[in-house]
Amino acid sequence: MRVERLLLLLLAGAATLLPVASLAQEAPASESPTPPPPVLDEVKLIAQRAALAHLGGEKPFILRESSWSGEIEPGQAKLVQVQLFKRNDYHFWIAVPDRRAAIHLNLYDSKGELVEATAHRYESPNVASLVASPAETGVYYLRIAVEATAKEPQRWVVVYAYR
Repeated sequence: MRVERLLLLLLAGAATLLPVASLAQEAPASESPTPPPPVLDEVKLIAQRAALAHLGGEKPFILRESSWSGEIEPGQAKLVQVQLFKRNDYHFWIAVPDRRAAIHLNLYDSKGELVEATAHRYESPNVASLVASPAETGVYYLRIAVEATAKEPQRWVVVYAYR
């Protein structure tokens, strides 16, 4: 008798679960969530386009997936902390969306001293880059500045490569 009662309880419990389980399996395809389309970061693309010319040739740079971004007020500066390694060459590119906004990029060591670097300017002042070869492994700081000639705060993106 106990076994029969236990079987009835199990069957009754399974019967109440069946409709819920069958509903979950039969959800219409049109109601299934679709992932949103990827969002392109146009400012990052500007910086990456500037990098393209330096990613080939005899001594190409290898572009990293990593990037830094933020917003900066005209006439202001920001610091980005980066870890660099001795014996590597690094190339950094910065871009802002406003083609009239002049930007500057400098590299400082952990003591606050300006690191010798080769700056590159592009046709438009909203893109700049620099190449540096750190003498020591350690923490460095990229200084990003937008001239006060820009009218609005600028979203900025820095991409980088090494060799």
